[in-house]
Amino acid sequence: MTELVSFQPTKKLFIHILTRDIDIRDCIFELLDNAVDSYTINEIDEKREIRLNFDKNELSIFDNCGGIDKKKLQEEVFRFGTKDFLNHAPTIGLYGIGLKRSIFKLGELIVFETDDGKDYCKLEIDVNDWLKKKDEEGNDMWDIPLTETSTSRLINGQKPFTRIKVKKLRYETIESFVPEFERNLKETVKIYYSRYIQRDKINFFINNEKQSGFEIKVKASDDFKPVKVEEEYEGIKIAIFCWLDLREEQTKRYVKEPGHQGWNVFMNERLVIFDDTSEDTGWTGEKPFLPKVHNIYNQFRGVVLLNTNNPSKLPINTSKNGFNTEDRIYHHLLNLMVKVARPFIDFLSDKYNKQKEKIDEKEDELLKTISKDSEEEKKIIETSIDDTKTEYQSTFTPPETAIVTRPVIPQTRISFKKPRRQVDIMKKVLKVRTNWQVGEKTFDYFWESEGLDEEE
Repeated sequence: MTELVSFQPTKKLFIHILTRDIDIRDCIFELLDNAVDSYTINEIDEKREIRLNFDKNELSIFDNCGGIDKKKLQEEVFRFGTKDFLNHAPTIGLYGIGLKRSIFKLGELIVFETDDGKDYCKLEIDVNDWLKKKDEEGNDMWDIPLTETSTSRLINGQKPFTRIKVKKLRYETIESFVPEFERNLKETVKIYYSRYIQRDKINFFINNEKQSGFEIKVKASDDFKPVKVEEEYEGIKIAIFCWLDLREEQTKRYVKEPGHQGWNVFMNERLVIFDDTSEDTGWTGEKPFLPKVHNIYNQFRGVVLLNTNNPSKLPINTSKNGFNTEDRIYHHLLNLMVKVARPFIDFLSDKYNKQKEKIDEKEDELLKTISKDSEEEKKIIETSIDDTKTEYQSTFTPPETAIVTRPVIPQTRISFKKPRRQVDIMKKVLKVRTNWQVGEKTFDYFWESEGLDEEE
């Protein structure tokens, strides 16, 4: 007889690992995402609603987005990890841990109800009681019997639903529920689920207040047409939209309205990357990527739509709030984004340099001049990203009157060697990454400190 060695985890350890690295806000969005995924999986076309309510005594979430099949509830929903990573639907959930780690993190008593139009099921989970349950041999018992089940109880046109109530909230959950938390949560829902709200698919209510969405408008004129690039890569449909917002004041250093800065990236209809001008979207300051973000690039807008029926392909991190920057698909996407954006960035850089050659004033006055120079007399048209009638270019081409030719300045190369340790120290002091940047910075510093002039 073969003797076995147990690799079975304990429930306490499993819960500790699951809940350690997720905050309360992300727990709530895991629950919201599950409801939205249900809408997608059930292929619902008509408007539905998701209601989230919470106070210091209880958190509840209700959706009428199709309910959950009884067999799936028994075999998959509360299983730790999915048997099949492929949902064959454009969802965002993947690993089968979001629901479990969220409810265990939030509280100690969970009441779960669902009715899919065929069966009604109710499950009550007392976490502390479940942790104690052992079999005759002293091993953890993982399964929990359904508290109640019957044929569907839907009446008077009720839609199939799922309702989760979390009671006996944990200390960190209660401490999180302050007015500022609620305000931030509402603002994030408006942004993250903006396409569901704006396209009139799902109404979101938080503490009985309906959340309004927003829409990123593509802006175009006869002279400045937007760009659209589409391709399919590794099972992901990629659509990139870029344009110039000619009405944006370039002196604005803080953007209050959403969708008015850098890149916005939607993954299966969720706005995961929002108003981003970080290195993750190419603003590294190093070739071949984009320069460090600067006020002169405020007019640039970029939107990316990623859609796939295999969510495991999405270059998203496990918290669903950013890129997985180690992903191969991410690197392909980043290079494509930079390629599409580059002509816009070069145009804005050239225009800035042209103005800078004409006047020698402080930066704020210079930027105001550039902003005024950018305003067009012609009508600027705003359209939806989904509008199929919008006329796009395949690459950005500014009108001839706006093309700037940079003066050709003869260049020469300077090359020298210094001890590596000293160069590394200089990199830290100058806040640069490459050796050639050290050379440029030190040359510029000497030139300026000595007050040298090209005419001398």
